[in-house]
Amino acid sequence: MAEASEPAKTPVEPAEARASARKRREARQPHAARGRSLILLIVLVALLGACAYAFQRLILLEGQLEGIAAENDELAGLIANQAAIAATMQARIEQAPEPAPLDLAPLRELERRLSAQTGSLRQQVDELHAAQRSSRTQPELGWKVREASYLLGLANRKLQLEADVAGAIVLFESADQALAQAQLQGLLHIRRVIAGEIAQLRALDAPDRQGIHFRLEGLLGAIDELDLSPSLRDPLSALGEAATPAESDGAFAASLEFLRQVFVWRKWEERPRFEAIIGEEEAIRKSLRLRVEQAQLALLLRDNAMYRANLQAGLDQLQRYVAAGSAAALAGEFNALLLIDIAPELPALNESLRLVGEFLAGEAP
Repeated sequence: MAEASEPAKTPVEPAEARASARKRREARQPHAARGRSLILLIVLVALLGACAYAFQRLILLEGQLEGIAAENDELAGLIANQAAIAATMQARIEQAPEPAPLDLAPLRELERRLSAQTGSLRQQVDELHAAQRSSRTQPELGWKVREASYLLGLANRKLQLEADVAGAIVLFESADQALAQAQLQGLLHIRRVIAGEIAQLRALDAPDRQGIHFRLEGLLGAIDELDLSPSLRDPLSALGEAATPAESDGAFAASLEFLRQVFVWRKWEERPRFEAIIGEEEAIRKSLRLRVEQAQLALLLRDNAMYRANLQAGLDQLQRYVAAGSAAALAGEFNALLLIDIAPELPALNESLRLVGEFLAGEAP
């Protein structure tokens, strides 16, 4: 029965399908119309925008064309002005007077002088080239003379300002060697003078300052070890031994003992000019040291008067306060130092320096 009912349903299905398809088409038609309208609207808007852009560009091009036209007018005016100026100048040139005749004599004289100066300069250049070629084959040693001049000046300053005889001799010898290396004519006499000046310096009896300083140091040590007590306080043993038995009795003996404890008694071979007071040993020793130290300072300053004055004052104090026998060796050292001349007069050796200066002045161009 199921198979018999199937052929009955077959003619109905196509009709339903056609109806449903028609309904679907009718439902899609409004949507398609709206889509076409939207596309047309978009195209229309695009065309309007393109027209507006084209219109704007047209306006801008018209403005640029107007500016170009104005510039062309200005350029045309400038060209016209330049043409007018050129025409005016051409007219002035055509109307210019004939040039005045020139006097060429000064120019010819200037040319002659320039030619003479050029020839002189060329001659000097040739001489310089020749001197350069000769200097390449034979070295120039003239600067050795200037070195010798500097060394001689330095030696004189060292001799006069520092009293350094040994250093001055070394500098004079160095200057003589520089002149020997110069190998120039006219220097033999200068070298002979330098040799004489070196001989004068070697003949000087220069004091041994270091030795004198050490001897003064020895004086300071001897003053520190000097004992002044025997000279200031001698016991009265001799007076007590010479006293008689009668003098040793009673009040006289007591008085003698009191005087022995209070006073200083000494029998001097020569009466001193000033009698020292008990307790002044250290002050006397300091005064002697001060005199010797002042003599050391004078030795450094090369002050002969100050040196001798302080040593003489120290010797006087030594002889005044100390017995002759106890300080004889110290007084002898004072006297020996007094005999030394710490600042002997030095010669002024300027002759060689003067001769070298004259030689350099004669060699100068």
